[in-house]
Amino acid sequence: MTQLIDISALEHRRDAIREWLEETAPYARFEQRHLEQNTPERAYWHLGYQAALADALELITNDHDAAYTVDKSNSSPADDQDEGSSQEA
Repeated sequence: MTQLIDISALEHRRDAIREWLEETAPYARFEQRHLEQNTPERAYWHLGYQAALADALELITNDHDAAYTVDKSNSSPADDQDEGSSQEA
């Protein structure tokens, strides 16, 4: 059975995060600290990647119990855009 997937939610999230990174931490793309072993940056990169995979799987399968839930009390502006509000610095 073939399942058609609306990927617009994933594209929107990707674009919002890309914009936030370009505005907030443009150096991150070039420094690549997540590639250095035994660093907090590497651990956080893997945590974020795992969360992204879980979110993508939830969108594909509509399995809301499989979603990776996070405390949004310290959310990024990209998170706030997705929720329809803005956060001022």
